[in-house]
Formats: sequence, C-alpha cells, structure tokens
Amino acid sequence: MRTSVDTSQEIHPGSINVETLPMEAVDETELVYHQLCSADDFEDLEGKPFHVNGTHLAVFKYGDKFYAVDNRCPHMGYPMSKGSIRDGVLICHWHHWEFDLKSGGCFLASGDDLKAFPVELRDDGYLYVGLAKGEREAAIQRVIDRGKRALERGLKDRSTFFIAKAVTALRDAGATPNEIIQQGLHYGAHKSSDGWSSGVAILTLAANLWDDVDPKDHNLFLVHGLTQISRRTTGSARPYRAAFPRMSEEHDLETLKRWFRYFVDKRHSGAAERILLTLNDRDYDKSVLADFVYTAATDYYFTGDGHALDFANKMFEALDYVEWDGAHEILRPIVVDLVSRTRHEETSRWADAVPVLEPVFERLDSIWEENQANAAELDISAFTQVLLGDEFEPTVVAVEEKLRAGVDPRDICRAMTYASAVRTARFHLKNEGDWHDVANIYSYAHALYHAFAYAPSASLLRGIFHGVVFLAYLRWLNMPAARIPKPGQRIPDETYDSVDKMLARLQEFADFQKVYEAEILVNQYLEEGHDIDALKQTLAHILLREDAELHMFQVLEVAFRHYDLSEDSEERRMHMLAATRYITAQKLMKNILWSTENAERLARGELLSERDDD
Repeated sequence: MRTSVDTSQEIHPGSINVETLPMEAVDETELVYHQLCSADDFEDLEGKPFHVNGTHLAVFKYGDKFYAVDNRCPHMGYPMSKGSIRDGVLICHWHHWEFDLKSGGCFLASGDDLKAFPVELRDDGYLYVGLAKGEREAAIQRVIDRGKRALERGLKDRSTFFIAKAVTALRDAGATPNEIIQQGLHYGAHKSSDGWSSGVAILTLAANLWDDVDPKDHNLFLVHGLTQISRRTTGSARPYRAAFPRMSEEHDLETLKRWFRYFVDKRHSGAAERILLTLNDRDYDKSVLADFVYTAATDYYFTGDGHALDFANKMFEALDYVEWDGAHEILRPIVVDLVSRTRHEETSRWADAVPVLEPVFERLDSIWEENQANAAELDISAFTQVLLGDEFEPTVVAVEEKLRAGVDPRDICRAMTYASAVRTARFHLKNEGDWHDVANIYSYAHALYHAFAYAPSASLLRGIFHGVVFLAYLRWLNMPAARIPKPGQRIPDETYDSVDKMLARLQEFADFQKVYEAEILVNQYLEEGHDIDALKQTLAHILLREDAELHMFQVLEVAFRHYDLSEDSEERRMHMLAATRYITAQKLMKNILWSTENAERLARGELLSERDDD
C-alpha cells in the first residue's frame, strides 16, 4: 500500500518527498534501505526525482533494472531526473554532460562524478534505495566540496553565472559566509600580481555589511565581490615569497620598520613584502603590522587618492573576519598598493600644499606628545564646518590646535567623514565624471578613523592633514552645489499607506534616477522615525541589483557605520542622504542580478525555460 506524501513539508517541484514518511527501513550493516514507490510506476528509460532524508535522488528504469544517482548534475545542478538514457549513458541535456548510469562516473575528464546508490526491487513490488547512515552529512559535504571546486572554476573562467551557481549551492548546503569569503579572499590575493583589488574589497564589505542587508540579498552580495575578483585575476599564481629564515638572534622591530619604509620608498615590492611576511610568521600582534603598513601609506601625500590607506584598512578588517586564516597570502597585495600608487607630493595639484604641510610634519612628535598628555572634547558638527572651508591653510592650523589640546584623533576623523558626506550630498550631477573623488575622501576618512583604533601613532596624524587638504580641493565639485532636502520637506501630492509602500516608491525613484526625489523621500522617512534597518536593506538592495562598482559599496558602508556612530540627527541625516545620492545617481546594468536569480531558480528545481519575464 502506497503511503501518502506529507504536504506540510517542503516539496521540491516535481519531486516526491519521503523524508518524514513512516517507511520500513532495513539496516543491512552500513546501509539503510528506504521505500520509494511501486516499480509499476516507471516506464522504461523514465527518470523520477525523490528526496529522501535530505538526499536528492534521480531513479531510472533501464531495461529490467533500476538505478539511482544524485539528482543534481555536478556541473551546474540541473536535475538529472530530466535527463535521458542512451546505451546506458545518462545525459544531462543542459550542457550535455554524460555519465555512466550504473556507477555515476563522468565521461568528461575534468567533470565530477555523480554519486550512485544501490536500488532493490523487493517481493512487495516496491523499490528501495540504500543510503549509508551518514549519507545526509556526506551529501552535504559533497555539495560543499563540489561547490568550492565549482567556485574556483567560475573565478578562473570569469563566469558570473558559474560563480552564482557555486555560491547558491554552497549556501544551500550550509557553508558559512566566512568559508566562502575566505576562499574568495585567498584566491583574489594569490591569483593576481596586482595590489588589493576592488573584488577583495567588496568581499570584505560584504562581511562588514552582512547584518545590514536583507538575507534574500546575501548570495547576491557575495556574487558581486567574487565576480569582481574573477575580472581582476589571471588564474596564474603570485610568485612564491617566504618569510626570512628563523635564527637565534631575530631583528628588532625598529630595524625591520626602517627597512620596510626604505624598500617601499624605493618601490622594491618584493623586499617590502618579505618583511611584512616575516612579521606575520613571527606572530607579532596585528597592531605591529598595521603600524608598519599605515606608516608607509602616510609617508607620502594621500597615496593613490587615499586608496593605499583605505585598502590597508580593508585588508585588516578582512583578516580579522577570517581570523587571519590564509594571512600569508592575503597580506601580500597591499605592498603593491604602497609602492605603485601615485604619491601626490609629486603632482602639480598638491604643489601648494607641500610647503604648508612639511613644517607641520616636522612638529608631529610634539603634536602627538601634547595630544596624548591632554584631553579635550570636540564639537563634531561645528568642526565639520571648519573642515568645509574653502582654503586649507587655516584649516590645517585649526586641526593642529585641536590635536595639541588633546582632542581624540578619531573625533577629527569623524568630523572629516561628516564633511565628506556633505561634499557628496552637494555634488552636482553636472560633475558626472568626478564621482570617485567624493567617494574616495568619504571612504578614506572612515578608514583613517579605524586606522587610529588599530595602530595610533604620530606618523598616522599625517593622514588627517592629507585629508584636510583634499577636502578643500573638492570644494570645486560643489560649485554649483546640489540642493539638499530641507528638514520637513516632503514629496508633493504623495501619501503612503505603509512603510513598505514608501520604500517601494524609493526603489521606483532609483529605477528612473530621480535622485532628488529619492533624497526627499529618505529625508521624510528619517524625520517620521521609521525603522532604519528597513531603509538600510532597501538602499543595499538598490545597490546590489545593479552591476555596482567599488565606490558605491564604500559609500554605503561609510554612511551606515557613521549613522550608527552618531547621535546627532542632522549628522545622521546627511550620511543617509549622501548614500542615497551616490547610489541612485548612477544607472548600471543588471547582469550580476540576473545570473544570481537564475542560479537560485535552478537550486529550487525550477527550469530557466519556464521563466516568465513579462
């Protein structure tokens, strides 16, 4: 007698779920046999899907025998039960991978095999499949191992769809974000001769923003970072580099730091890299490594438009997230950023700043001594207006005074970040080609804030003065200044029955690049005191559905983090308006979104051929 299906459980489309059925199970040493269905239900060459205790099966009748294999094609997860049989060969029709029906062996030399399971036809006329007692866990581990191999292939082939398939399979199998991000970071660092790329930075941002993003968008976020990594790697490994040999008398840190700065100055990346790896090999605290890197990054003026310091901060955040697993490789790219990026004291744009800042830098030790000996509070909102001054000379003087008075350098960094948000919110759309400049100072100021937590020092103070000068240079991007919604401003002639409708309208404004309307709506949302988490998720979704570039992700993170840091309503408002403006003003393609959606549909057992795009 056939047992009915328990429809209260999740049933994959077109499958028979027997996970909770009261079936007879016969223990034959290491195998447990589960009843499937009557053998009479099969036509010759027909395949049927089953889901037994977490294991997806495709069962076929071929001749007078029955065979069972994993129902997920190891290539891209297509259901094998929809395949066909020719001369004992099981064919997946999506990409024509072929398998031995009996053993599951793949005829493609580089392809993974299908797992095959024993099937018995018993006297009662029913089919039984034999599963090992640990098959559920083994199946999960097979999917994770296969997913990691598939992810590496996707990265190597630069295929967003393959990457999305691998991420979906890994997440469905229970792989943690930490595992996926660590693999991506290691690949991105190891398979490139370039510096810290936008891909590994976005993957780090995915870790940082994980709780601010709707869980429905988590896979999409991972695919963004991994796709960017694939586009910036060649597949060939970075040349091997080791730490110095161990010896009874190790070099002191002062010598190593002097050497590190010297080799960075001479743009000798290999030598500088080896010193950094030696520090890691000797298990020095991360604050020591951070001091070496941050000092070298600020030895020069706003190195790489601030990216050297910014990426160094992201590197340390990434290493903390993966608990320094794979640090030997993940550390290496930052040296390329330190030695190869533009040093702005060598450019004409900064020619006027050098004679102003050099005397200040000669006084850094005394500035730092007084800063550490004294204590003073900073009115962040008021000092933000000072930082927005048109001329940098008086601002440099004001910053030195505050530091000597004992103001926490991190508070000045917070004011700099606030001022950068204002620069972004006032950025006129006529300046279309200069979006990166406002994003760079915004992210740089935030990175500097974190750098002072990792490794505070007199040398790092130089980074504050570099930021002050660059903020002044950006005043031209606020001429004319864009309108900023006023407190109390509303979208005329529009009312919203619910927060959900309000946020849906925000997405519509973003779709049509109605930037000012989107800002007004966010302004209204904040003033009405609605749930900030829902707004963050919506802004993140607006970003993730586009093929966004690094600066958009950076702006989102800074806005979210500094909204959380502040208790001042105007400061909070400005950060969210800056993010809204930056994200909605840039219209891009949606290829990453489409690839991820397709991958998730396939994982649910849906066919792309059945998709309705009306």
